[in-house]
Amino acid sequence: MGGGVRGTPSSRLGQLRFPPVFRLIALIVLGSVVFRYSLIDQVLVAAVLLGFAARRGGDSLALVWRALRRIRWLLLSLAVIYLLVAPEPEVSGVAFLPGWSDIELALRRAGVLVLLVTAVELMRQTTPAPEIAGALAALLRPLGMLGLDTRRLSRRIALTLDAVPRTAELVADAAGKAGIRGRDFGGWATAAAELVRDIENQAQRSQSDADLPKQPLPSLTDWLILGCVLMLLLGLLRF
Repeated sequence: MGGGVRGTPSSRLGQLRFPPVFRLIALIVLGSVVFRYSLIDQVLVAAVLLGFAARRGGDSLALVWRALRRIRWLLLSLAVIYLLVAPEPEVSGVAFLPGWSDIELALRRAGVLVLLVTAVELMRQTTPAPEIAGALAALLRPLGMLGLDTRRLSRRIALTLDAVPRTAELVADAAGKAGIRGRDFGGWATAAAELVRDIENQAQRSQSDADLPKQPLPSLTDWLILGCVLMLLLGLLRF
């Protein structure tokens, strides 16, 4: 992957020795079960994730906060939907005010987004994009028997994970190159064209390097850590 799928700036904060494919498995399992967690369970998982970010330092927490700020309007829309638009009527409550069940449901739905965004951001911080692509390729390898180019798909997914959080910076750079100042909305078309050219150039460079990093062989300790993480994530389920 070399210069194509680069490590993100956040990955310079430090990397884990835990195999990338195991980190990806834990992230997939979390995404599969988090919607069934109770509010208390979500708070527990959030405390673990934020504690891990805090242990890495203030820069890690700042990046997590920046990632959560990107979804603030989506969180607000969830609050409006569940608290104002479609609240369930309470038998003994006020007709037009949401009850505790509505508040809890809104918090749980928002908590799902907060946990997933936090987990993905921590994955980005601890795992450079080439390693994410390699882990994806390893997990998707069985689909290769169906004729799917799993390596190319993995690279594209990794590039997306690397590029999406940097979109605001890319847009700001393109706007600076185009000479946009303040509310000069007419210059955004030029900035957008400049941004598209940069993305196309990056994509062409990424296609020139076809190598993905080899996945390290997990140790016994790695397997034990993965088992503990999966037991924690699955143990919080309410059947």
